[in-house]
Amino acid sequence: MDTTTTLLLLLAGILLITGVWMAKLAARIGVPALVLFLGIGMVLGSDISGLVYFDDAWLSQFVGTMALILILLDGGLQTSWHHLRPVLRPALSLATFGVLITVGVIGGVTHFALGAPWPFALLIGAIVGSTDASAVFAVIGNQNIPERLKALLEAESGLNDPMAVFLTLLMLNWAKLGQIDPLSAIGSLLWEAALGMVIGLGAGYLLVKLMRLIKLGSAGLYPILMLGGAILTFAVTGWLHGSGFLAVYMLAVTLGGAELPLKSALISFHQGLGWLAQMVMFILLGLLVFPHQMVPQIWPGILLALTLLLVARPMAVWLSTLGMAFRWQERLLVAWSGLRGAVPIILATYPMLAGLAESHAIFHLVFFVVLTSAVLQGTTIPALAKRLGLVAGQSPARAVRLELLSIGRVGVELLELELLAGSAAVGLSLAKVPLPEGATVSALLRGERLLAPRGGTRLEAGDLLFLLVQREQVEAVRAVLA
Repeated sequence: MDTTTTLLLLLAGILLITGVWMAKLAARIGVPALVLFLGIGMVLGSDISGLVYFDDAWLSQFVGTMALILILLDGGLQTSWHHLRPVLRPALSLATFGVLITVGVIGGVTHFALGAPWPFALLIGAIVGSTDASAVFAVIGNQNIPERLKALLEAESGLNDPMAVFLTLLMLNWAKLGQIDPLSAIGSLLWEAALGMVIGLGAGYLLVKLMRLIKLGSAGLYPILMLGGAILTFAVTGWLHGSGFLAVYMLAVTLGGAELPLKSALISFHQGLGWLAQMVMFILLGLLVFPHQMVPQIWPGILLALTLLLVARPMAVWLSTLGMAFRWQERLLVAWSGLRGAVPIILATYPMLAGLAESHAIFHLVFFVVLTSAVLQGTTIPALAKRLGLVAGQSPARAVRLELLSIGRVGVELLELELLAGSAAVGLSLAKVPLPEGATVSALLRGERLLAPRGGTRLEAGDLLFLLVQREQVEAVRAVLA
């Protein structure tokens, strides 16, 4: 093995281990992990340490697209229609009208305050117009805020990518060609969104049927099958000029709401892939930044970041949720939790690939706005939620699943579930808990004591139950013990 290959492998190993440590550090100090990963990339880059010179916008865009597929797949797998359905209307409103409002406000400030021509001003607004799934899933998923608001923020971030990509390409064409066709543009947007949703749902349905039907020779093949299905769905949708990101998210949500063989292992596998994707993507995007080119963009970036945080995002949330059952405290938290991340940075590479004048200035301006948003919002969401009285009293009950007989022969799982104080089963003897036929409590952990469950054993809040259940009984058991 030559020296260059050895050094590259050494660097890759160090970066992966450092990334894991950074993710742990980020959770402890309350800083979004993406900030630290971006920082690693910037430090490795030519402007600071000079270890790596990297300016390949196409490779960054390709790696970023692949990473977003993995991140959307991970996020969607942990969502289900049960959680998505109640927030679908406000999420769609935020993903469409909310993005348009944000683009208009940011574009207006960029034009009037910074003197940019309208096509360039609205292009910048379109690039930073959407929230980012990777940032939202990573930051919001760990916060103890009401499930309804968490589901809304995650759904919005998964649904608003088509609008952001469409508007970015539309404004980019305007900036290059000097004109746009509004009717054609609206038709293209509706086609992309509709096609992405239909293909995503259809592909999810087919993949669920396929995974239930076939018996693979190794448990490790199921995650590969799922990943291949997601990438194929993205590619086919894009080939037909639909929204590939929306299709992947719809596929993932469909899979997340279905009972699949080895589902807990699938989720764990894709969680790991999602983290790996975040590390690689943000480090690479950090390498693409040249800090000396970002210096002239600091003051414009501060202006746009503050406009985004204090004017555009709150206005978008308030107007998009008019007439919906949200208290002002909930709207305020949703407004402050509209995190920007990888999507705007990846979209900022489009002008570079198109050879647009001032494309490097646009990229570094967008990068600064995203970094400011991540630091200011990501570090203050828990404190704001607590201040607004929106911290959930108890964490959701754990429901860890372990499939006992692999490859789906029998479909028996060991369900680990914590009994919370609000459960109707608290105070009942096991014999009187209306569990589905065949579901069995095999062990009970109370504090530090492991109890052998009997029919007369009375359940207490905080008990950790281990139940043997058929795969199709999981939701029924949860309903009884929730």
